[in-house]
Amino acid sequence: MWYGATHSWNAGNGEMLHVIHSSTSSDGKRWTRHGQVLGHEIGTAQAFSRPSIVRNESGSLEMWVSYRGDPADTYKIGYASSEDGEVWNWQPHEAGISVSETGWDSEMIEYPFVFDHQGKRWMLYNGNAFGRSGFGLAVWEQN
Repeated sequence: MWYGATHSWNAGNGEMLHVIHSSTSSDGKRWTRHGQVLGHEIGTAQAFSRPSIVRNESGSLEMWVSYRGDPADTYKIGYASSEDGEVWNWQPHEAGISVSETGWDSEMIEYPFVFDHQGKRWMLYNGNAFGRSGFGLAVWEQN
């Protein structure tokens, strides 16, 4: 399981430090915590939320997650990949999605939920004002 944990409500720049951790369980009742799995950078990427992880065809894991680095920033969706689910390669600009030029998701995109269905990868996500006007559906057709 990957989940968000708040370490501080103010990390020195007025923004919270909310990071992604992992835990494992063999029975769903008793969990072993493994700590933070996605590095943070104060002022750039420190307020992470809503990780969504899927396994790709090669068996590696891919994560899409909301993040921001400053209270004046709006959320973006970033990307990370991992071979083992513990060590992640953070590549925020490889998410495959960004804000639109105009419209309901032109200021912010956040809270991704990614899933594969019938040979396509789908993403549900919220737009401006944390999804005040609803959510979107993006699709990437895998080769």
